[in-house]
Amino acid sequence: MSSGVSSEAASSDEARTITKLAVQKNDTSRASVFLDGEFAFGVHQDLVLEHGLCKGRTLSLDEQRAIEEEDAVMRAKAKAMRYVARRARTKEEVRRKLREKDYPEHAVEAAVARLKELDYLDDAEYAREYMRSRFRSKGYGPVRLRRELKQRGVDRHQIEDAMLLLDEEEVREAAREHAQKRWPRLADEEDPRRRRQKLKGYLRRRGFSYDTIRRAADEVEQEAEKG
Repeated sequence: MSSGVSSEAASSDEARTITKLAVQKNDTSRASVFLDGEFAFGVHQDLVLEHGLCKGRTLSLDEQRAIEEEDAVMRAKAKAMRYVARRARTKEEVRRKLREKDYPEHAVEAAVARLKELDYLDDAEYAREYMRSRFRSKGYGPVRLRRELKQRGVDRHQIEDAMLLLDEEEVREAAREHAQKRWPRLADEEDPRRRRQKLKGYLRRRGFSYDTIRRAADEVEQEAEKG
């Protein structure tokens, strides 16, 4: 005869009894569940009703885990909703925020899926609006805009689709405006080549391509020589 504990006995040992349910002081929408006289976990009041939690109810280990997992999903969804309510976010930004708060991965993905279902997450639209806004307000070039969108987790194809909305002439004009504003501030640099290098470095940081930078630098130098 085996001396091991049967699966039925193991299951019995893992089951615990609810000895107390208490509304949490800091959040009345949640309850604290005590099992065998000890605090076990917190849970949303909706799940208390859904699972029929009450004093004297016995919960198996599987039931305890399932309830806690459901509660994690509810909390992650609520956190994600508050996060996107402030301003538009990408899917990856929401994931990062929830992971920072140590939500389990299944809850993170469930929250993202729910926000997509409600049309609160749309990375393609986010990329288009982000590109338009940053170009209008900051005059950043395509290189920088691509980098920033990539850092926010937007898919490469969605980034390139958004970049198609940028007018090449408007990009060149933005580079010229930056160059015209920056050139006088570099007047202390006596070496013309170093002055030009500093201007090009500035435009590169603003996110413009090599050809756009070269053209803008040529034009601002020519204007300075004429004037």
